[in-house]
Amino acid sequence: MVIAVSAVLYYASLWFNELIWGQTEFSFDVHWVFFPSGIRFILVLLALESGAVGIAMGGMLWNFQDHPDLGIEFALITGVIAGLSPVIARMLSIKFLDLDPEFKVVSPLTLLKISMLFATLSALLHQIWFFSQGLTEHFPLSFGVMAMSNLAGTWLVLMIFKLLLQSTAKPPSGSDS
Repeated sequence: MVIAVSAVLYYASLWFNELIWGQTEFSFDVHWVFFPSGIRFILVLLALESGAVGIAMGGMLWNFQDHPDLGIEFALITGVIAGLSPVIARMLSIKFLDLDPEFKVVSPLTLLKISMLFATLSALLHQIWFFSQGLTEHFPLSFGVMAMSNLAGTWLVLMIFKLLLQSTAKPPSGSDS
């Protein structure tokens, strides 16, 4: 169930991002803000490998529909990169950034560091793949814009997630007197 929900959420985030930013791509599949990056970040932090499998499945379907001319192999590998990059970033964060593996205690600074690592690693892996396929002309520039758009999308989704959590939290009870 977690895999299916993750796949649907990720696919829907790709659709929404294309709706908002599709006409303003910087280069092949590089948007100025990439909301799905934040969805990937949250899904892998909370749902771990099941979230990553859902991301890969949703990404494969999206890429096959969005770029049918590039074939099934392109869609499969791009989907795997989308699902695998946050898992690798999470593992590196546990090892080097002291991320609590159970995600019970996370400071804002730790979230900042993890999101920066995740955004950069995801952009690097995607751009290496796109460059190897002849889809990116200016690797360093596309990598930089993609890393920044991943980071912007991740921070935006994290802020929305935080606001949603705060709005559903019970206010503290007690009297003011």
